Amino acid sequence: MRSGPPYLRLVPVGGLSPVTFDEREARRSASHWYVRLREEPDDDAVNAAFEEWLAADVRHAEAWVSMSETVAAAGRAPPELRTYTIPPRADPAAIPTRRRSRSTGWRWRARPRVAAAAAAAACAALLAFPQAQLYFQADHSTSVAQVEQVRLADGSSIQLGPASAVAVDFDGKNRTVRLLAGQALFDVVHDPSRPFRVESGAITTTVLGTSFEVRTLGDNTEVAVRRGHVRVEDANASPASRRELLAGDWVRINQDHTGTTGKIATELVGGWRRGDIMAENRTVASVIDEIRPWYRGAIVVTDSALAARAVTGIYNVHDPVKALRMIVNPYGGTVTRITPWLMVVSGA
Repeated sequence: MRSGPPYLRLVPVGGLSPVTFDEREARRSASHWYVRLREEPDDDAVNAAFEEWLAADVRHAEAWVSMSETVAAAGRAPPELRTYTIPPRADPAAIPTRRRSRSTGWRWRARPRVAAAAAAAACAALLAFPQAQLYFQADHSTSVAQVEQVRLADGSSIQLGPASAVAVDFDGKNRTVRLLAGQALFDVVHDPSRPFRVESGAITTTVLGTSFEVRTLGDNTEVAVRRGHVRVEDANASPASRRELLAGDWVRINQDHTGTTGKIATELVGGWRRGDIMAENRTVASVIDEIRPWYRGAIVVTDSALAARAVTGIYNVHDPVKALRMIVNPYGGTVTRITPWLMVVSGA
């Protein structure tokens, strides 16, 4: 089932023409290149493809500088990746240069515009690196604000939510999907000889034929059934817990392995596919966790009291800024955009 690491779908290699990413996608792509160059540092084809990508757009160069500087500061980058030479372009003023340091050897020195972009992107780059590492384990993954349908070998299908990743393990006796991050809606083909299981950490959802969603949001794992019958087990609970869910049932299991159950209209299961978030007496923090995968950057909440307030409503995440303001403004909260990829939510 493995379709290859995510970077093979994000960045063309070989003789293909590079794709021009906007600045946000360029930063995400840079994190994937970081992982790939660490895995295959001596592969001439990989290095040639990287140089081609780097030279294709000044935003790629800026994203690589930001990635290199951020990772180097964290002490994770090997020296050869911190000092990669950017090929010349027609606009030399927009390209970083480098200078010799007696103490550290070669290091980046970006021109003012690039330096500003690198500084502003540092937070997003730090977030992108662990995401790239996670998605490297995945068979299928999505980027921010992307929803994608995946057809499995048995005819079942997965609709992946934004910033989500799954690993698939099918054999003659079992069908197992690991939800590594995010959320997914499963439509499972009935096969009594091969149970279909979805694992999300210690939570295992087992079905024979049904449609249901599994989501990891913050510290919670949620399962909701659109059609059919599932069994949800928590191996780390003491004693181990088992819940049977039918159509319209949902369960939310938090980090201390306590669970909350309830009912939902079946047509609302998987509503995130339309970009809708439904909140019924939920905390502001949990709703913001659900918005984060739709925003190409970081959302920082500075007020714990505001984060704990309860909200009810339906919010459209295709405009994350507007959705956040609708959530917090009734409590006197404010949303401030520091950069295009950083928002700060603060209390009154």
